[in-house]
Amino acid sequence: MTTYYNLCYNSTMKKNIIFLSFFLLIIICGIFYPLIEFISKDKAKDLEIMAVEKAKSALKVIVPSFNKALENSDDINLLINIESVAKIENITTCFILDKNGKVIIHSNISKWNTERTSRTYNRTIEQKTQSLQQTPNKDFLLFSEPLIGDCTLFCIFSVKKAKEISRNWKIKYYTAASSAALLVVIILYFLSKLFIVLPFNKIKKSLENNKSDENIKENKYDGITNIFMAEKEKITKKIEILKEDRESLSKIIEYSQETSIKDSSAFIILNSLNRVVYAYDNTGTILKKDFKKGGHILEISENQDLVKTISKANENPGKKINESFESYMISAVSISADGKTAGTIIKIK
Repeated sequence: MTTYYNLCYNSTMKKNIIFLSFFLLIIICGIFYPLIEFISKDKAKDLEIMAVEKAKSALKVIVPSFNKALENSDDINLLINIESVAKIENITTCFILDKNGKVIIHSNISKWNTERTSRTYNRTIEQKTQSLQQTPNKDFLLFSEPLIGDCTLFCIFSVKKAKEISRNWKIKYYTAASSAALLVVIILYFLSKLFIVLPFNKIKKSLENNKSDENIKENKYDGITNIFMAEKEKITKKIEILKEDRESLSKIIEYSQETSIKDSSAFIILNSLNRVVYAYDNTGTILKKDFKKGGHILEISENQDLVKTISKANENPGKKINESFESYMISAVSISADGKTAGTIIKIK
């Protein structure tokens, strides 16, 4: 019965976490939607302004040529200039009207000498100022620039491309926002499992496994007891080795008392394991400067000839081995006690 209750409770908890995650996703999307709409509109407006300003900048360069051609009644240059304007990016149509609304020249030859009598054109011609107006089709804008001789240059700017680019940006914004929202919800979902579901499961398992935990504790106690027994054996062996080293050391001290060390440049006493019991080095070249008591002679020696001499002494217990190297004379003797090597004394002059 308890197991069934735990399963039901665990399942309900998981469902609640999923519901809260979904609810959080809706909230985040509700926050992101108006924000993205605002950013997208602002981006679209900027792109449209950039497209219009680019076309206006190009026209600004050509307008003086139009005025000159009109002043000189140069139809050829008018035609060349109108064709140049028609090729400017984002300009779909361009033409010049006189004060009566008659088309003097048009980018489409078939519309030459036609008339534009709508209120929009008449009002623009009368104002004689540069203007930019919205056309019935929201993808196009009507731009006008007054010329000499009561003429007016009209151009239709297309912002369709800018709107397409803004739509692509809007898709990118929505994709990024959706990914971010989903990532946040996933992270919070797993954090909820980590800090709510998993701790609950651990507590439940610990309560259900009290008896098994007691058996585990007993096994741990047995394991700890075995470890202590093993450590006790190791300590006992170390004590025996120390006793042996103490007996060896007494023999070494007894022998070294008979040897004068006052006139030595270096003096070393090793135990039966060739580890340093006592040492000093006034030469600075025999032993390493940072040598420590208890270190093996192979680790602290700076000279291979010293090690070779000690090896010879160990091979010939009780015999004094004399060797020379560099400007020093080395004497080494291996001390034995009861048929065992007690240690080695090295004297360097």
